[in-house]
Amino acid sequence: MPKREHPTLPYLSQEERLAVYQRIIAGCSHLWSKNKLQKEKAIEALTSLIKLGQTDPYFLAHLTSWATTHPAKDLRVITIYANTLSSANGQPFSAGSKYKKPNLRYVSAAAICGLEPKLTLRVRQLAGLKFGIDGILNKSTHCPASLVTAIKKYLRYRESNLEILRGIKKAGLSKTLQWLYRSVHMAPSNEAAAILRWQQKDKKIKFAKPLFDFSKLSDLEIAKRIRKDKIPVLGALGALPHISPVIAIALLEQATGNQAIILRKTFEDAGVLKDKEVMKLFEKKIGEAKTAVDRVETLSKTASEEVKRAMKKARAKVRKKEMVDIGKVYLHVDFSPSMEGAVELAKERGAIIAECVNKPEENFRWGRFFEKGEELPLPETFEKDAFEAVLFGKTLGGGTDCFALYPKAREFGAEVDVFISDGEHNFGNELPEKFKDYHEKHPDVVKPRAIVLVRVRGTGPSAGDARSIEKACEAVGIPYAEMKPETLTGSALVVNSIKAAILGPMETIHQIMSTELLRLPDWYMAI
Repeated sequence: MPKREHPTLPYLSQEERLAVYQRIIAGCSHLWSKNKLQKEKAIEALTSLIKLGQTDPYFLAHLTSWATTHPAKDLRVITIYANTLSSANGQPFSAGSKYKKPNLRYVSAAAICGLEPKLTLRVRQLAGLKFGIDGILNKSTHCPASLVTAIKKYLRYRESNLEILRGIKKAGLSKTLQWLYRSVHMAPSNEAAAILRWQQKDKKIKFAKPLFDFSKLSDLEIAKRIRKDKIPVLGALGALPHISPVIAIALLEQATGNQAIILRKTFEDAGVLKDKEVMKLFEKKIGEAKTAVDRVETLSKTASEEVKRAMKKARAKVRKKEMVDIGKVYLHVDFSPSMEGAVELAKERGAIIAECVNKPEENFRWGRFFEKGEELPLPETFEKDAFEAVLFGKTLGGGTDCFALYPKAREFGAEVDVFISDGEHNFGNELPEKFKDYHEKHPDVVKPRAIVLVRVRGTGPSAGDARSIEKACEAVGIPYAEMKPETLTGSALVVNSIKAAILGPMETIHQIMSTELLRLPDWYMAI
């Protein structure tokens, strides 16, 4: 009788993993708006992830580990929660079986250990959603014991390291931590309650005194103390009587890039960004930002034009740093009938593509096409309004020749062609024939490394083959990828989406699967 093999967990093909990944990325932006969870959007994204935990739990575990290094906070939070419901839960493969599944849910516990309090609370918030998935989960809330245990250990570790709690208090996150305690029905230690200034029932908690007193110090003395004691920005702000340029410089020296962006309004309201030295240091700091830079449009709505320009410049700098050098990019915008959506998308988000290009004034070109092509002048600046100014008054034409600007892109030396279109071609010869004919006549012309289609749905009836561009790429051996318009947003996911489309989508899947699974810290079992 042949020896029975050890049962194994299910897994998807690389192509199936890619399809799931792209669905998840498209659905994981802006799940929280003004600190409020968008429930329907969250449940839709969770459904894909939780199904992934049934069909390919190893991929979900690796995705969770990979997401902890990714700037997109929503992606981190939602993968951590979904993985707590993974089918790889350490239980027997079937009732009475001696074979047990590996427990990959621990990856979520390991991820929670390193989360900031606000994101940890969001993980717990997802566990309070009421939803169901046919064949997997009944309609209810789903908060596994392992998640509650991980959050309790998260809190106990911070109680054992009071300096961490003091830092949380300085950062203005006391209320967040209090909600986290309540969410797992856990009372704080007396020491923790004192630091958080949180009075407890049937206890008399003696609150800790304020850490800083600047009331009798001059501005120069305040600045010297901030530097000498390396006082955190948020801790110092709560005790400052006012902010002057000399104090602002000391604060910015201690601030992270993210803090400089988030505290922009405080500095501007105090008038200190009008000081040249303060503004110079502010620009330097926001250029070091990692995640808050993607919220520039939201955070700078009331800012002065000078500050807005500085913040947008910082965002472009950060995105370029995250991107590999993709070389020259040519943007083809479809101006054929019924393509109002493509034009609007180019106005709204053409700048995002340009932001990911090094030296766009040299390496970015664009044009519009219908039955003919027209190259467009570079915008004065690479921001939304400047792109809209170039397109203002341009009307839609007749016919659709997706090849119209292809020779211009080759003359420019574009390494990546990006089309904003529905992908349909209906003018002259079939598009694959046009591509083949061009490269047969110009054998020395280098083909693009990739052609990316941002597919926009037309408003009229179909006028051609929606796979025209894809088929043309296949005909001449050019790598082809698609991006959904919703991924081309200001979120932290945009760079990853563009990178995946240009470098080849499978490269991202390889990166995810080669990410080492997170490990629980040494203290986890001891607390």
